[in-house]
Amino acid sequence: MAKIKKDSRGKKKEGGGKNVQAMQFNHALGQHILKNPLIVQALVEKSALRSTDTVLEIGPGTGNMTVKMLDKVKKVIACELDPRMVAELQKRVQGTHHQTKLHMLVGDVIKTELPFFDVCVANVPYQISSPLVFKLLLHRPFFRCAVLMFQREFAQRLVAQPGDKLYCRLSKIGRAHV
Repeated sequence: MAKIKKDSRGKKKEGGGKNVQAMQFNHALGQHILKNPLIVQALVEKSALRSTDTVLEIGPGTGNMTVKMLDKVKKVIACELDPRMVAELQKRVQGTHHQTKLHMLVGDVIKTELPFFDVCVANVPYQISSPLVFKLLLHRPFFRCAVLMFQREFAQRLVAQPGDKLYCRLSKIGRAHV
């Protein structure tokens, strides 16, 4: 009979051991994979993508949102820091009609010179939220829109009103651009 142990939250786990996961995510890099298909669909819909668009996706991870966008656009430029995720995403589109529409930028998006794009779509890691907002606002040529999902704490600072304890220099930008 399998042993039953409790995990750190007091929930029972069977098998007497560890949860097996295909790939260990580096949470220090902000790697939290977007799995909920309703959220993926909502982000893609809010982007109002056109068949002629070049999309910049920041942190595509395993590509759950990427493959949805590849169906709708001319090209997706996916910027990913983790080479393991790059390999996973390339493997996912290999041998499909999407393969030629996906272009990978491997590296830190904050340190990377961004190419031309029409739309930016991202599930943004908390650690780069602030520098990414500033980088996108300074990007030239201008892009049509950005649909960015932030962690709640960052979003609250971004939309804080004057006098609110969360109000900061980001809030001024957020009020002007959100």
